[in-house]
Amino acid sequence: MPGKTGHHPVEVVAKVQSMELDVDRNGSYKLLLEDGSTVHADFTAAQWDSLESMHRRGEFALKIVGEGDFADDRLKRIVSIDLKKTNRVWPPEDPEMPTLLHVLNEIHKQFPQDDWDDIPTDAAKNLHYYLYGRPKVDD
Repeated sequence: MPGKTGHHPVEVVAKVQSMELDVDRNGSYKLLLEDGSTVHADFTAAQWDSLESMHRRGEFALKIVGEGDFADDRLKRIVSIDLKKTNRVWPPEDPEMPTLLHVLNEIHKQFPQDDWDDIPTDAAKNLHYYLYGRPKVDD
């Protein structure tokens, strides 16, 4: 009896080994499945940011839900990803990890308000003027 072939729903937990951009397919993740095999998962350019935001330095794993391309019961490629059902499962999110806003507030508290008042309002636009004396940018 022949195995499952063609496109079918898929749900796998896999460690991400690498991310590759491919002009023809937008991009793909090379995934290490729990059984030790590898498979590529296609994603669209719009999904890149969402998937990348799940990645923090170091090794991580995703539960990927989508549609896979099978041949003889073997998953050959994940051809679509449902981001609403896909999430990072390892390492788990740390609820104790401070948010960016919390970190910025802590930095702000380390300096008196007078120091913050001395920062020019156009510092970002004219950084090279303030650091190196180059001409100011006026828009």
